[in-house]
Amino acid sequence: MKIYINDIPVRIRGNQHQSNKKFDVVLDSDTDDIQAIKLKGKVLIKEKSHEAINRLLHIMTDTKYSKIKQIEIRVKNKIKAQEYLKSKFNIVEAAGGIVEKDDKILLILRHDLWDIPKGKLEKKEKRREGAIREVEEETGVKVKSEELICSTWHTYIRNKKYVLKKTTWYRMSCLDDSKMKPQKAENIQKTVWMNANEVDVAVLHSYKTIKRVVNKYRDLLDELGELKYQSL
Repeated sequence: MKIYINDIPVRIRGNQHQSNKKFDVVLDSDTDDIQAIKLKGKVLIKEKSHEAINRLLHIMTDTKYSKIKQIEIRVKNKIKAQEYLKSKFNIVEAAGGIVEKDDKILLILRHDLWDIPKGKLEKKEKRREGAIREVEEETGVKVKSEELICSTWHTYIRNKKYVLKKTTWYRMSCLDDSKMKPQKAENIQKTVWMNANEVDVAVLHSYKTIKRVVNKYRDLLDELGELKYQSL
């Protein structure tokens, strides 16, 4: 499970016997207090209680830490750790998609950062249906849902509550873009069809989650024998 917290990837993995050499900071004792302000570069955290990990995720959600590149947390039981953390956050589900037209895909500009259209699911709404609805509402483009790409997780604070948001992403095809326009109510500034090279530039001015989704999309195309360019 990989969670993005203020655009920092935090991966929760099983406590396997893996090398610690690629990390800049290693915390592997219960006596080591986890303080985000002291962490930098690539960080490995081992042998920590679920409560300690939960505190770290909340602290990182509160404040951006520019010196941390990524965090890997190794636990004895990954499933139990994930379920514990989910119980400490409000879970929100969203869905969206990468829309294709010829050799281009559709990106949106929101808050001056490039993004992929997506949004929160309505009550009892199925993910695939919600993904289509959100993409069409945000871009004005009529779409057809295709293969599942991946799911991503990230945290944020809303109304003083900690939220863990799961977004499910689908590959989509364009049916009609004659009425394409950005949804101003959702602070979308532009809707743009981009070729592969333009996408590569756009993700440099985006969120790390978006880069991950684009790479997973390209992996999917590669598996289907449709990939015309390499992953970032």
